[in-house]
Amino acid sequence: MNPYHLIVGNREQGYLPIIKDVGRKLFGIIVVRKDSPFQNIRDLDGQTIAFPSPNALGAALIPRAEFADKFRIKVYPKYVLSHTSVYLNVALNQTKAGGGVQKTFNLQKPEIRDQLRIIHRTISVASHPISVHPRVPIQFRKELTAAILALGNTEHGRSILKKIPINQIGIAKLEDYDPLKTMGLEKFYIR
Repeated sequence: MNPYHLIVGNREQGYLPIIKDVGRKLFGIIVVRKDSPFQNIRDLDGQTIAFPSPNALGAALIPRAEFADKFRIKVYPKYVLSHTSVYLNVALNQTKAGGGVQKTFNLQKPEIRDQLRIIHRTISVASHPISVHPRVPIQFRKELTAAILALGNTEHGRSILKKIPINQIGIAKLEDYDPLKTMGLEKFYIR
């Protein structure tokens, strides 16, 4: 699940993380057109920025929190439903900038990606966890965790995990997500 959804789910229903990709972290990026005069985040003050959806952690929640709290600038969000639409909006000059994540940026067709440049990378947070509701018995949680971890020990299992995608399977703990609790994301989270 989205790491911030874990925080909300834990607070409201007790969800607990059990597994995550321990080999990477999640972070957002802000892109502009290559020919844009904007060189840094503060240049975007007062601009309309494309985001895939309000609660996309790396692509929208963290960037909006950083705009407001870290950089003290005001931007006007435009939600365009997908990461690809964000990049298209920026490439077609429909918005001056857009929020995404490195993975989706890398997956764009060269004719779109090559028109854009990254001007900011957000803070990094723990990756998406596989989580369980507290009503799942502890013994079953342990067995499920062991079974998923065992997948990471075989070539076939690693190929299955890559489809999630998880490159380096490992244990997730609630504390791994503590930094999300102090970022002020609740101001930007939409129910």
